[in-house]
Amino acid sequence: MGSPHRHTLRLAHCLAIAATLIGCAASSPDVARESVVIPGDWAPPAATLAISGPQYVEVVDPPPVRPLGECDSSCPDDIWGGLCRHPACTRAHPGTSELDAYIRGRWSYVRAGGTYTCRRNSNPDSCDNLSVHSIGRAIDLMITEIGGDADNTAGDAVANWLIENAEYIGVQRVIWDGKYWNGSRRGAHFSDISDRLCGGRYCVDHHTNHIHVELSVDGAARRTRFFTEGAPPTTCPVVCYGTAAVRADCSYTDCALTGEVCLPDPVRCGAGAPPEPAEAVLHADVALPAVSTVGGLTRFSFLTPSRLFDTRTPESSSALVRSDGASAGPLGAARSGTITTFPGAPAGTSAVWLNVAAVPLTVPGFLVAHASGPAPAISTVNFTPPRVRANASAVALGAGGGVTFTASSDVEVIADLQGAFATTGVGLRTAGPLRVLDTRAIEAPLTANVPYEIDVRAPSDAVGVVASVAVLQGGAEAGFLTAFACGSPTPATSNVNFVGSSVTANGVISALGASQRLCVVSNVSVHLIVDVTGYLVAAGELSYQPLSPTRVLDTRQAGARYTGRLGEGQVIELPLAGAPGMPSDVRAAIVSLATISPGTRGFLTAFPCGLGVPGTSSLNFDADDPIAAVSVSATGGGSLCVFSNSRTHLIVDLLGVWVPTPDAPPPTEGPPPPSEDPEDMDPPVAPGDDAGVVLPPGDAAAPSDLDAGPT
Repeated sequence: MGSPHRHTLRLAHCLAIAATLIGCAASSPDVARESVVIPGDWAPPAATLAISGPQYVEVVDPPPVRPLGECDSSCPDDIWGGLCRHPACTRAHPGTSELDAYIRGRWSYVRAGGTYTCRRNSNPDSCDNLSVHSIGRAIDLMITEIGGDADNTAGDAVANWLIENAEYIGVQRVIWDGKYWNGSRRGAHFSDISDRLCGGRYCVDHHTNHIHVELSVDGAARRTRFFTEGAPPTTCPVVCYGTAAVRADCSYTDCALTGEVCLPDPVRCGAGAPPEPAEAVLHADVALPAVSTVGGLTRFSFLTPSRLFDTRTPESSSALVRSDGASAGPLGAARSGTITTFPGAPAGTSAVWLNVAAVPLTVPGFLVAHASGPAPAISTVNFTPPRVRANASAVALGAGGGVTFTASSDVEVIADLQGAFATTGVGLRTAGPLRVLDTRAIEAPLTANVPYEIDVRAPSDAVGVVASVAVLQGGAEAGFLTAFACGSPTPATSNVNFVGSSVTANGVISALGASQRLCVVSNVSVHLIVDVTGYLVAAGELSYQPLSPTRVLDTRQAGARYTGRLGEGQVIELPLAGAPGMPSDVRAAIVSLATISPGTRGFLTAFPCGLGVPGTSSLNFDADDPIAAVSVSATGGGSLCVFSNSRTHLIVDLLGVWVPTPDAPPPTEGPPPPSEDPEDMDPPVAPGDDAGVVLPPGDAAAPSDLDAGPT
């Protein structure tokens, strides 16, 4: 269990401490109150500088006063003479108000200095622009009376904490006691307050009586880790993991993003080694790991989608047998859960198709769905509070006949059963990849709670479809999407969970029904993209061979076939057919793809080698946010190719392969051609706060305090 996502596990201890900090912050003792002025300007100690030095926070300044609006005050003579009347002025954002209240609760001697005022910037060099106070992203924290000297025993502690945690909170600028800290200057963040400012009200104290704090766009919108994971603790074990510097405040930075390395003493980014290669490096002499089969060839059976369990309520998780004998409660490092009942599964079932959702509680981690017994060194779902994450998976039952769920940290788990692999059923016919829907092209998003029919371009003998479904949610609402056969009742299950302003994809296998159309329904209005990779056909020539789950690639690990992050636009090839123990004539594979330490938002596409990169995607990801999605993809010559449009580490877990059924007839229709749509899957989306996920209707009534959970 140690290999999946070690970086996440290293942070788990820190974040567990962080979760308790807000409740006890107000009781922290005050620093001595006598006015103490250290000669010269604010001078953070060496330890603070070491922590803040490698941090980077993009500085986004307000718009100019003209031509968008007017100010009554003149520039630079009388900045304070009047207020602006400007359309860009916006009252304090939620993150601004929350951070202001937190600081004044933690350091009780800090008094409110205000957040919002619509006026010019008070720096004469910038007074043709609005103040950051005008756009709701600035805080003034009063340390002494107006005109008083700097109380360094009080103000320095707050200012140092702000810059030590700048990335974690989203602080773009701090001004205090003659200095200002600018988040967009790597390393050399500090500058002196210009003496040009003296002579007016602003310059009497060189900001010696109050600290000025500016939040980034993400910080003001509550999208940074301070708001999603809790305030950082005052101390934390520091580690240097690979290229990541995990600091004393439990925040971290990826040194490789700046072409630097992680230096252990003190833990920080710095020079001293070659920069990270532009692309992942192929080690052609390294073979893929050996694999082993589980049982014989199987066919796929569609089942009525049903909820196996939901650990958030005892009545809906009674079928889950917990390893510690408990009858209810979340899973975690000390408690796994096993289920052996799969309603509707045919006799001889050796694997099941599940959709697994993780509702994290306090710390990030990962969840593994696996055959009964010890957990393999793979992951099914990666999660980071408070985001709810889901991933589909083909899970072999093994000798125990059940599925066990093992987690690295406390997490609520929901599992939906959607299909089974047994000796009878339908087979796979690969296609594309083919983009069959992009609602952005018709400028008509899905209407909330209204089923939407999709023509998946199925051949006449198809009874089901295999696809990657991506949701683009531009608002603040979080939600879930369910896929099902048109003409059937909407099941009380889900396939994709998403949060505001994100692009979220997942693999889907769904029956089509008589209309040969796929229906989807979302509980909030979203845009939708559907990429087809195959169809299920009664005479489908490919049968599924379950494998013991095997991690075939982790680009973070020395000795892997590829090492280092994939470069922007890089394609890698995984020769699955050459792995020791692999069945012969591999035509398709089920893999779980996970991104680790991506530098920016992006997407991955799995596709058969030998084709050009299709205009489709298999997984969408955000910067510095581990996430996984399953993909069912054809192989080309026994090899699977993966394209990334931006830099990221990549993990590929192989779950099973599709091979020709002995004496299978040829397909009666050829599959549609690959998509030639070049549009990528990661367009800009409207910003929005991450919100809780709504619980869809289920078989058991859910208490009202669980309505912020997912499916």
